[in-house]
Amino acid sequence: MRASIPLAALASLVACQDGGVSPPPALSATPQAPAPTASASAAPTGAALGADLPRPKRPKTREAPSPEKMRAYRKHLTEGRLLGGKSQWPEAIKEFEKALAVVPGDAPALTELGWAAFKAGELDRAKQSNEEALRRTTSPKLQAMAHYNLGRIAEERKDPKAALDHYRKSVALRPNETVEKRIAELSKQEKAPAAPAAEPLPCQTAAVKIADVCACLTKPEPGDPEAPRPCEPVKEPKLPRPELTLLEAQTGVFQTDWILVAKGDKGFVPVGKIGSTHNPGAFGIYEELSIPTVTEKTAGKTTVLWFEARRDRHDSDMGIDEYEEETVRTVTLCVPPQGKTTEWKCPLTVPVERTYIRDRMQLEGFTPDAETRKLMTKGLPIKEGWALDVKLGEGKAEVSVTGGKPPAQVAALVGSHPL
Repeated sequence: MRASIPLAALASLVACQDGGVSPPPALSATPQAPAPTASASAAPTGAALGADLPRPKRPKTREAPSPEKMRAYRKHLTEGRLLGGKSQWPEAIKEFEKALAVVPGDAPALTELGWAAFKAGELDRAKQSNEEALRRTTSPKLQAMAHYNLGRIAEERKDPKAALDHYRKSVALRPNETVEKRIAELSKQEKAPAAPAAEPLPCQTAAVKIADVCACLTKPEPGDPEAPRPCEPVKEPKLPRPELTLLEAQTGVFQTDWILVAKGDKGFVPVGKIGSTHNPGAFGIYEELSIPTVTEKTAGKTTVLWFEARRDRHDSDMGIDEYEEETVRTVTLCVPPQGKTTEWKCPLTVPVERTYIRDRMQLEGFTPDAETRKLMTKGLPIKEGWALDVKLGEGKAEVSVTGGKPPAQVAALVGSHPL
């Protein structure tokens, strides 16, 4: 299934700067070589994982804003930043509103508006705008900014636990010294509370039919549109076990999840998430997921179902004439009932490869002004990547790094995992 996601038309305010507008840091000043791949005898990582898959064709998205609209958009965003730099926050808010009137739902403008509203003391509006920005983008940079803003709002409302949660999410998406300092300060006050646990799988009450699982997975949250959400079994790839069904379900307004469901003595229950996409639906951004293979393997005496998935993301920043593309490949291991285990479980998901590029779009007639030039990323093209390897042993999986430098949350998976 293909869907489309939101315009990231212009790199947003670096919200971690109290002074307002400043250029976002380049993701990397030095291009890195593509990450090496694992050997043929190892779990297929790197290029070996889904290497025969063609680059996904970009689906038809919302019509691109005209050059006239983009000029108006950049004008209002630039003026809003200039006003913010002078601490004229109410006036800055009006300019960001005008930018959003030209490109509705634009995540960078929403983040800008959220920061300006926070500085103006309009906390409800600031929270709403930043939460909408999170829903409207897949860009880790923009998501990090929005989480930082939400952390500042939570601090202002004397909710340090919520602030810590947002700051941790922000720094996981984009390491930043300012955010790390705020985490350190709040952790001392809160006696360093533990990081939040992994999100549990939904709909854990056994259902009589697959349709009942779908109804549970796609049930709208309060305030969400009531329109029916799609949910159906995936036909390809074919699963090697008859008691298993892989569902493609729209679990949120912009969210689609691939959920593995197992039929047991009590009925159908979700046992693992194989992948997901977030597609807010606008020109310039989309995510697409493919699952090329599902293979039954053995880890000594333990039977393992090996899922490979690939998620492709494209994000166009038209306001600064830049685009980025990212591919993340994952391996999910699921184990059937055996020995003392009476139910299916999926104990391990490992991102085994990431490739990333950011470069110029070469837009015709693009002439940046001084403020826009500050926001443009230096050192393009930027190419980054890392790779991990997963090997099966006696009742366990061994994860190791085979190339590049993965982020901390991925590097934490390195080591032995019992199955």
